[in-house]
Amino acid sequence: MHSLLLNPDKKQTEFEIIQSIAKNNYFPHHLLLKLNRQILNKVNNNNKKLARMTKKIWTTFTFHSAKIRKITNLFKNMNIGIAFKTATKSHHLIKPIAPTKMRK
Repeated sequence: MHSLLLNPDKKQTEFEIIQSIAKNNYFPHHLLLKLNRQILNKVNNNNKKLARMTKKIWTTFTFHSAKIRKITNLFKNMNIGIAFKTATKSHHLIKPIAPTKMRK
């Protein structure tokens, strides 16, 4: 029942059916509730573990203007990591310029 993709109303109906079958077969009601709680806890713990194990998606943007900020705000709602990089790298600025040959 917990592993099926049912909405809460359908799950409640399914559990009531299981309870009536258990009652007709003289199964103790408290054991049925305990079993239901154990299964529900196990499913919730597995979902939490899967959520922690998922790898976060990252995207990089070259920072040019304030328009990039507006675009990146769209990605924030989608749980995507955002990183900025500059158009010029520091090693390009430090690198000495080679002398050019003069043309005749």
